[in-house]
Amino acid sequence: MSVKFSGSEDDGSVAGEINVVPLIDVLFAILTFFVLASIFLTRQQGLNMPLPKATAAITNQFNEQVTLSVTRDGKFFLNKDPIDKKSIGPAIKAILDKDPNRLVVIAGDKRVHYRFVVDILDELRQVNATRIAMATDVK
Repeated sequence: MSVKFSGSEDDGSVAGEINVVPLIDVLFAILTFFVLASIFLTRQQGLNMPLPKATAAITNQFNEQVTLSVTRDGKFFLNKDPIDKKSIGPAIKAILDKDPNRLVVIAGDKRVHYRFVVDILDELRQVNATRIAMATDVK
């Protein structure tokens, strides 16, 4: 940052001028850092599969969430770990016993049979899971 003084010594006035270009460069560098950091800090806890699209989809990711994924062929996953249908209820119950406010997100392939999603909802209802969301992509 440079300071430029102008004026003549005869009239006794001194005008100061601050060059703001280096300040703007620093601000853009900091802004770039935070944008990139926020991109890399968002994580996907479920499987990478095509999700159904919804107009009113919420794009926020919650840190305290459990993702139950179901593939097109009926395989179930709990946060990317394979799990059988009978183990979903006890596994979710164990997680909710530690943190009852945990959000359970159901991520189903857009081509999945509806009965697999109903199976997950039935297991969640049996363990009294109240915070349930469906994962979708934005249209």
